Amino acid sequence: MATARYYDVLTAEPTTPSPETWHVDNGSAAAYLVGPAFFDAQVNGFAGVDFQDPNVTAEGVEHAARALQRAGCSHFLITLITADADFLEQQCRQINEHIAGSALLRETIPGLHLEGPFLNGADGYLGAHPREHVRPADWGLFERWQRASGGRIAMMTVAPECLGCLEFITKAAAAGVFVSLGHTDADRHTLLAAQAAGARIFTHLGNACPQLMHRYDNIIQRVLSIPDLLVSLIPDGLHVPPMALGNVVRMLGPGRIVMITDAASPAGAPAGTYRMGHLELTVGPDRIVRFPGGDNYAGSALTPVEGFYNTVRFGGLSADAAWYAWTRLRNTLFPGLKAPQLALPFGV
Repeated sequence: MATARYYDVLTAEPTTPSPETWHVDNGSAAAYLVGPAFFDAQVNGFAGVDFQDPNVTAEGVEHAARALQRAGCSHFLITLITADADFLEQQCRQINEHIAGSALLRETIPGLHLEGPFLNGADGYLGAHPREHVRPADWGLFERWQRASGGRIAMMTVAPECLGCLEFITKAAAAGVFVSLGHTDADRHTLLAAQAAGARIFTHLGNACPQLMHRYDNIIQRVLSIPDLLVSLIPDGLHVPPMALGNVVRMLGPGRIVMITDAASPAGAPAGTYRMGHLELTVGPDRIVRFPGGDNYAGSALTPVEGFYNTVRFGGLSADAAWYAWTRLRNTLFPGLKAPQLALPFGV
């Protein structure tokens, strides 16, 4: 068999991989693209492990981290969704202890992402988050959670129209938290005010919004109109269908795009029944994560490497732009965090 050829994904120049370069296949492809391993800012669970589970073990989190590595992702943010305030405090404390006690987890999990509970509780905008735990922004509560996490909360998704949220964004940004907007129906003025207060990105555009909206004045159009606001997308072909993903990518341009999985526990695992906190999830052969008997999505079963190829296929991005969309937040949130080299089969 001929020796495989390797190309730097950013320069398109031939390169020689190091012995430590990761391959997500068995190394038998004829050509590979090589670049830094992926970063995922929104992982609720993976490989059957639910990070919202109050009984999640360090071994379980390590299992998920290894599975993500095999899927091309070297670093990720454990994401916790809206829940009871005391539960979030305990879960932050437990995950902090797991990370602190494991070399693997210290290496792979540089922080946490809290998605909620300061969100819009209206139908359509709430998504899979439990309405009973949605609440106004509360800096004191956040400080409790941050202490419990050992200072590991690096990112937070909030709805800026919530009571007290603009002041919260100002404080969080000043404290070094990367603030994202999401699960929101904020008007354009409020979105701009949130950006001025320190918000940097919007969480999974095209999701957590109603099926029926005003054709022009809706949250998708408003976000597209905000200059320099980064936007995360879930490129599984389901949360945002391929045609719509391509349209949004063209409108945003590669400079504003961040790709995430929003993976739940079924990601990287067989079809079956899983959990996300107190919620039961089902995933069938179509790989759609749903509540039993329902049609709404509840996280994704996407893996990072699948997401990269979908970004090229559906989003129409070049390989280097797609790779950047899967790595840019690592340098933004954690400057200097070094990633291993990843080799992906070229031309598939």
